[in-house]
Amino acid sequence: MKNQYISKFKKFGYVKINLANKGKKNLTKVKKKIQLKAIKLLKKKKFSLKKFHYLKVDNIELNNFRTKLMQSINKDINLKKIIYEQLKNFIDECVGPDIIVQKFQNLVIQQPKDKNRAPFHKDAPVNSNYEIVVWLPLVDCFKSMSMYMFDIKIHEKVRKFIINNSDEKKIESFCKKNGKLINVRFGEVLIFLTNNYHYIPINEEDNTRWSFNIRYKNLFTPYGTKNLMDFYEIFKLSPTTKLINSIEKI
Repeated sequence: MKNQYISKFKKFGYVKINLANKGKKNLTKVKKKIQLKAIKLLKKKKFSLKKFHYLKVDNIELNNFRTKLMQSINKDINLKKIIYEQLKNFIDECVGPDIIVQKFQNLVIQQPKDKNRAPFHKDAPVNSNYEIVVWLPLVDCFKSMSMYMFDIKIHEKVRKFIINNSDEKKIESFCKKNGKLINVRFGEVLIFLTNNYHYIPINEEDNTRWSFNIRYKNLFTPYGTKNLMDFYEIFKLSPTTKLINSIEKI
């Protein structure tokens, strides 16, 4: 992984990375599998993910569909491994070499004008401060289909604003002025520290956003409220850790 990505991550607390051709090809295969699973679950004719909202799936049906689709994806598709193989050097340098990953790959579907979304927030300390999030869109995410990211250098400014403001118009104005709305194409990923504030706007575009978030963390760094057994699984161990484990089992 190019040093420029590590440098940007250290400077801002987030970075956008363009996957290599092999990664894009693998991701395209994954997207087709997910699309076929979605078509089967909804018993519909072929449709594109970005035009999913044309099917007019209501909130209750959408939640049931997303839950069943995630269960199927987590059973049959190992996105955690596919993404790691493309970002190995970056992830190893940031959190490795003893790596754990969230067990359940989380899929988010945000249709145009949908107001149900996460508030202006950061993921820590509920999640560990020592964790990185890989945000992976399955469609091109431009403008309001993406999210606002905030440089770590204005972390305290953002924290104070959130404490003192709850009005949505003020929040949106603050984010437009102080955040950066990053366009992320299919085949790119946005990686950020859990301690980075981010804001998801209402999707005002004419496409549905499909995205995954996958979290990687070092086995031995402090945890948040989510522990190893419930939320994470061991993904990769260093030779030293493997050796110690083997000795303790003797």
